[in-house]
Amino acid sequence: TRTFIHTRVQRREQSVRVLRTNLTPGMTLERDAMDRTGRLLIGAETELTDRLVEVLETAQIPVVYVTDKSFEEHDCVPDLPPLSREQQRDIDGRFRHVDLHGDFAREVFGECIIHSRERNALAAEAKE
Repeated sequence: TRTFIHTRVQRREQSVRVLRTNLTPGMTLERDAMDRTGRLLIGAETELTDRLVEVLETAQIPVVYVTDKSFEEHDCVPDLPPLSREQQRDIDGRFRHVDLHGDFAREVFGECIIHSRERNALAAEAKE
């Protein structure tokens, strides 16, 4: 699959990766939302309500995948905070021996950057 990285979301065919802080009632999950132990919290194709968004927040689920259609109906793509120099050096060091010309390696590298930026966003929100 082709991957398009755009600040806070990552697109894959028909789903969009969204931080829990950007979820709004009315969005439809593309994939099951599982907790850290693998327990099903909310099934795929479920339309989110205020209560279900609270469930995801309580379980501290960092990201979920929603359908492209429901994402586009809820314009919610604020910027992610940038990586610190230390975080960027750490990620670069982990990939220093990896050829990033391949699609898979580039996708994993992008996932690491997005994950770090998402953690920064959640940490900043927790401080507020």
